[in-house]
Amino acid sequence: MRFLFLFSFLCLPFTAGRELSAQNIPEAYQGIANKYYRLTDQKMSEDGRWLTIRKSYDLNRDTILIFSSRHPGQPAGYRTKVGLIAFLNNDNLLMQGPHQAELWNPEEQTAIYFEGVKQIQALRSNKKFLLHYNEGEKNRLELRDSCGELLNATDNVSQFYTTGTDHIYAVTENEDGKFRIVLLKNKTTENLYVTSQKISYLEADPGEHGIMVYEQNPDTDSREVLYLDLTTKACFPLKEALTVSIQNGFREVIREGSIYFIKLMLHKEKADTSLADIWYGNDNQLEEKFYPPIPDLRYVWEPKEKRVRQIGNDSLTTNINLGNDRYFLTFDPYYFQDYTTESTPLKMYVYDRIHDRYSVLDTISPELYLSGNGEYVLSPKDREWYLYHIPSGNKKHISGKGPGTPWFTADGDAVFFVGEGALWKYELKSGLLVEEAVFKGCQTSIINGEWEGISSREGMFSKQLLNSLKPLVIRLYDPQENVTSYVLWNKGKSKIIIPPTAMHIQFLKYNKSFDCFSWVEEDYNMPPRLVYRKMGEEKKVLYQSNKADTAILSLRQEIISYIDSDGVPLKGILYYPLEYNPSAKYPMVVHIYEKQRHLANRYLNPSYYEGQGFNIRLLIEKGYFVYLPDIVIHGINGPGVDALDCVNKALDAIDGNQLIDKQRIGLIGHSFGGYETDFIA
Repeated sequence: MRFLFLFSFLCLPFTAGRELSAQNIPEAYQGIANKYYRLTDQKMSEDGRWLTIRKSYDLNRDTILIFSSRHPGQPAGYRTKVGLIAFLNNDNLLMQGPHQAELWNPEEQTAIYFEGVKQIQALRSNKKFLLHYNEGEKNRLELRDSCGELLNATDNVSQFYTTGTDHIYAVTENEDGKFRIVLLKNKTTENLYVTSQKISYLEADPGEHGIMVYEQNPDTDSREVLYLDLTTKACFPLKEALTVSIQNGFREVIREGSIYFIKLMLHKEKADTSLADIWYGNDNQLEEKFYPPIPDLRYVWEPKEKRVRQIGNDSLTTNINLGNDRYFLTFDPYYFQDYTTESTPLKMYVYDRIHDRYSVLDTISPELYLSGNGEYVLSPKDREWYLYHIPSGNKKHISGKGPGTPWFTADGDAVFFVGEGALWKYELKSGLLVEEAVFKGCQTSIINGEWEGISSREGMFSKQLLNSLKPLVIRLYDPQENVTSYVLWNKGKSKIIIPPTAMHIQFLKYNKSFDCFSWVEEDYNMPPRLVYRKMGEEKKVLYQSNKADTAILSLRQEIISYIDSDGVPLKGILYYPLEYNPSAKYPMVVHIYEKQRHLANRYLNPSYYEGQGFNIRLLIEKGYFVYLPDIVIHGINGPGVDALDCVNKALDAIDGNQLIDKQRIGLIGHSFGGYETDFIA
C-alpha cells in the first residue's frame, strides 16, 4: 500500500488534537520545553563518596546538584550559575561562578569564596588548584592546596600552562615592557625566559625537557619560533636554521629535547581576481576553489643542532608524524581524487630522513592507526586488516572478518581488536591472533583507552593506545535487542559493571582503582536518573530527574518489524500521541536517517532549540504520531530509491493502525535523511 505524503516544515504544524494559533506556537512549545531537563556533565570524587550532576534545561544549564553516595535521594547541596567544577583529592569541590570561585567542603557544608576569579584549574594530581584573577586583581595567578591555603602567587599573568607532573608555566606581561616565562612552584617563582616580543603561546614537552615558544613580531603580523631548553635555559631560535615568515606554527614531539616535527603555516597570498578563473573537467582539486588552503610546510627540526629538513615536496603535500625520528608518512591527497566515491584511496609513501629517500608503502584506504613507537601502521580493506612494519616495509594480512577497531598496547608488543562478538589480541612479533574474550551477539568497544589524532578531508589518522597493565572497561551492545552492558576485563577475567539492560546508559565514570562507577540511565518512558555502584555491591539510584513528568510514564511505544525488497529485516519505532483517544485519528510525522533502532530507549526531552527542527516530545504533546523507520542503502539502485523502498515497506507495516490518519502523513530528515526526504518528495 502507498500513502499520500504531505511535506511541510514542522514549524508550521498540522492541525492536531489541541488547537494553537499561529501567534502562540513558539511560546507554547517553549513553555513545554521549560518544564523538563536533562542530566549532563557528571563528575565523581576519586573515592566515590561524592558526585555532581548538571541540570540542563533548554535555556539554562548552570545548576549543579551535589550528592553523597551514602545517602541516595536528596542532594547534599546545589549551586546555580556554575561553570567549571572539579573534585580535589580530599573531596573538596572547586567551582567557578561569575567573577568568583568557591571551594566547598561537602562533608562539613562549609565554603571559601575567592572574588574576582576569571579562570580555575585543578592540577592533575587533584592535590592543588590554580586561580587566575581578573584585571582588577592585577591578573594574579595563585597556587593553592586542596584546603585552599595559599602556596604561591604572581601578578600580571596573561596565560598559564600546566603539565602532567603538575608544573605551572606562566607568561607575564610586566610594566617594564618585558614578557617573561616563569615556573610557579610551591614556595618559589623561577624566571625561565625574558623577551621584548609578546609571547603568543607555549607548548611544553610532556617530559618537560623544554618549551616551544611562539612570539609575535611587533613590526609584522608574523610569528617567530624558538626552543627553550629547561635544563640549561639556552634558547634556540628557528630562524638560525630556517629563514621563513610564518603566520602560525605547531609542533609534535619526536624525541624530547632534540627532535621535533613542526608545521609552519605561511601567509596566504591574495588571489588575483583580475583574470577569469577557468575550471577544467579533469580538475581533481575543485574544493580549493571554494576553500583556498593556507600554505604550510612540514619540517623535522633539531634545535640544538641548528638543523632542519623538509618533509614532503611539491607533490607529496600531506605528511604524518609517526613518532619515529627516522620515518614519516607522506602522500598526495588528490592523486586518486575523481569525486565519484565517498572515500578516496591514498598512495602512501614512507620518507626515510636518514637516507633522504621516498619509497612507496602501498595504496591504502584513508584510515590509519599508528603504534605508539611509530613502527607499525594498520589500515583496513574489505573489513579485514593489513599491518605494515615501517622500517622493513613488510606487509601482513590479518585474516578474519571479526576484528574491528584496533588498539595498540603502549609497550608496542600487541594490538587489541574490538568488534563483533569478541575481544581479540594480535601479537605483533609472532603474528598470532587469538580470541581473548567472547561476547556473543554483542558489538564491543573499549572505553578507557587513550586516543589522539586528526580527522580531515584527507582521511583519519590516529593513535589508539592501551595500558596493558590496567583493566579494560568494555561496552557491550546487542544491536538486535538494543541492550547494553559494561564489563571490567583484566587478564582473561571479566567482572560485570552494569548487567545487560534495555535502558540507555551514558556518562559512565570510574576511579583510578576501577572499584567505583557512576552513570546516567534513562528509557523512553523513564526520565534520566543518576546511579552509583561500588564493585561487589548493588547499584544505588542517587537521583531521579523530572519527577513531575508523570505523562511520560504512560507513553505508548511500538517496535515495528518489516523487511525491504531485498529481504533485509528492519525495525521502526512508533510513538503514540500522549493521552490519545482510541476512537480518534491523528496525523503522523515520519523521520528518516539510516538505522534508528538504537534511539528507542531515549528519554523524550522537549526542546525548542534543536538544529534538526524536529523534536519527538513536542510532536506527541501536540497530538502527533511519530515514526522512526530504519533505512538501509544497498548501492545498486541508488540511495534515493533504496530509501523510498524502505519508507514504503515501513508504512505498509503499520497499515492496520486505524488511529493514524493516512491522509495526513509528513516526512522529514536532516543531513543524509534530508537528501532522502527531498528525493522521495
